[in-house]
Amino acid sequence: MTLVSIDDYPLSRQGLMAILNLEEEFEFIGQASCIDEARDIISRLNPEIIFLDLKLKDECGFDLISDVKNLNPNCKVIILTSSLDPGDFKRASEFGVDGYIIKDAMPEEIVNAVRLVSKGRKYYDPSIMEILMKQEKLNNMEQLTTRELDVLAMLGKGLNNKEIGKGLFITEYTVKKHISQIFGKLGLSCRTQAALYANKHGIVH
Repeated sequence: MTLVSIDDYPLSRQGLMAILNLEEEFEFIGQASCIDEARDIISRLNPEIIFLDLKLKDECGFDLISDVKNLNPNCKVIILTSSLDPGDFKRASEFGVDGYIIKDAMPEEIVNAVRLVSKGRKYYDPSIMEILMKQEKLNNMEQLTTRELDVLAMLGKGLNNKEIGKGLFITEYTVKKHISQIFGKLGLSCRTQAALYANKHGIVH
């Protein structure tokens, strides 16, 4: 499996090569620090996988991804970045990258990622996936009505339907409807999950 590293920090390139050169199936055939150098190397050497940083001094790694597919349609692209910005990950996904790894990943994680990508599978760093899941839950919370937030806060206090209804001056049937809506919008399946969610996100006062 032939590899190329594209990163403006020499230590990052050398560190990556030191990790993967320990594995017999991987062979580094080139490295680049800017987009022009990367285009030249990719067109000349036809690597099977490239590691690409998103920030290359004054350049953006995203500007290279489309070129990679034109220069070498079979080349796999793995983003290796320090960015934990969900926006960067989503944009990378839209470009169809094959992997997304955070630079503080353990060596064995990087090796495993390359092996998966080489077999045609995707690899996304668990750190960025966790951030995305938290963001999605927060976005879902914005869908709750004021009354649903009131009900969720009371679920967080461990109150039953009768107690919630009495506290909000609504019927138990209405409470059940609100709880059903809350579960659907937040992707929850039981009162315990709802209580934990309410306390974790500061809804219980």
